[in-house]
Amino acid sequence: MSVEYKLVRRPGMGKTDVKQPLYPCFAPWRTVRLDDLAKMAQGRSSFSSADIKGMLQLLQDLIVDALKFGQCIELEGIGTFGISLKSRPVLEEKEIRAESIRFQDVTFRSAKELRDRLRTMQLERSSEKAPVGFTPEVCEQRTLEYLKTHPYITGKEYRNLCRCGKTKAAADLKKMMLEGKLVRTFVGNAYLFRLPVDEG
Repeated sequence: MSVEYKLVRRPGMGKTDVKQPLYPCFAPWRTVRLDDLAKMAQGRSSFSSADIKGMLQLLQDLIVDALKFGQCIELEGIGTFGISLKSRPVLEEKEIRAESIRFQDVTFRSAKELRDRLRTMQLERSSEKAPVGFTPEVCEQRTLEYLKTHPYITGKEYRNLCRCGKTKAAADLKKMMLEGKLVRTFVGNAYLFRLPVDEG
């Protein structure tokens, strides 16, 4: 099976009169989640889907614990997990204390073995055309339908669902949130949007 890509233009950095060059961008056709991985692995091992899901959850917990205690995690053949930090800009060390430094994100550096195994992938151009420009009403309907079978939707999933860019996705999701149709929560390093819980 081939991996699909699409050609997109880089943002013009404010220069709207300058045509930017095209570059290839990975176009995934679906997102594989924990349950999916467990089912896929079941066919390659003697473990049950529940056992595999439990092991994957345990691995996630162990990675979190190691990072919290200042360690990096190297999964041989896959890559190395670390963390990045953030703070306000300072010129001298004495201008800032540990209390002002915060966690920013989890970093991942892929292993050479992983990159080597992926270099042989077959690529083909995606048949999906440029965003068709769904109306906000259609996007809202598609989102609410999606949330009937999924616990939450991310900005990336919304962009794929409604075939739009980051700016439109952010504006649409914010509008639905302000109207009380969605609730936003922050998990890990990403915002998740879900349906509000009925208090009644």
